[in-house]
Amino acid sequence: MNFLRWGLLSVYSSIFSEASNDYLVWCEKHRKLNTYRQKSFIFRSLIASWGYDPSLDIINKKMIEDYLDSRFEKSGGASANRDLRELTTLFRWFYNNKYCGNDNPCLGIERYKPTPYVRYVPPPEDINAVMLVADQFEYDFIQCVYHTAARRKELQRMKWDDVNFQTGSLILWTRKRKGGGLEKDELKINSVIFDVLERRYRNRNRQSPWIFCNEQGEQISKNTLDNIMPRICKKAKIKHFGFTAIRHHVAAVLADSKKLSLIEIQKQLRHKRATTTDIYLKSLIVGENRAADVLENAQKKVFNTKINTIPLKKRSRSD
Repeated sequence: MNFLRWGLLSVYSSIFSEASNDYLVWCEKHRKLNTYRQKSFIFRSLIASWGYDPSLDIINKKMIEDYLDSRFEKSGGASANRDLRELTTLFRWFYNNKYCGNDNPCLGIERYKPTPYVRYVPPPEDINAVMLVADQFEYDFIQCVYHTAARRKELQRMKWDDVNFQTGSLILWTRKRKGGGLEKDELKINSVIFDVLERRYRNRNRQSPWIFCNEQGEQISKNTLDNIMPRICKKAKIKHFGFTAIRHHVAAVLADSKKLSLIEIQKQLRHKRATTTDIYLKSLIVGENRAADVLENAQKKVFNTKINTIPLKKRSRSD
């Protein structure tokens, strides 16, 4: 009897990091990987905001609200509401698994008003600027992002088996689907990507299956890719943007061309639903800039609303 009482008390005195880690282990076994990583990030951020690792029995509603307020100020309502949802689930799991005997401190916290989100779209001259200062590897990777609208991870995991030079197509594998499993999307490749891939194939590491690999033939690391855009944007002396922003730029170019239907753009961006593509395009600032230009031109009686894009310049490169 005393042993059972001691065991129960020791569980109730768990500190937040240890109990959260147990929850993450459970999530890793039962939930998709992306959800696991997001939860882990939120829990680490929460401890960092407190400045210490408290026991579960002293965590109260105000401690959670202070953290969420800081998230709202820094990242907006959507991020704060997401964190609130994850923390509510976390403390419910704590209670159901007898990690604490207190009420859920997240209950009664009102959701935050969503902050309008506008995706940054780099101008064409900035896209061109990074291409001009990039080395060969960086140039090839950026060209592939630009002409496929691929996500960084999709190009990172792309292998030579995914490229078919005869049919002029390639396969991209993505986890951006319900359930988190890898799914493949086949895309047509244009002459720019064909030339890039053909040259890389001729100069490839024959022991490596990866299209983008390091000198040892290993899959290029996330850290290496994460450092590319900050460095070359600084070198080009332009506002920093990442690979995702290039995808935004491409989506804006496709929409502004007026030559493609929503379904065709959806296929290129590889969204599951056309409604996702529609929402995605509406979040791009290019639409607002274009409307302002149309009004200005109309007043000047210059009815040319075509978006002029700067072509990506090709540097002479030796094979």
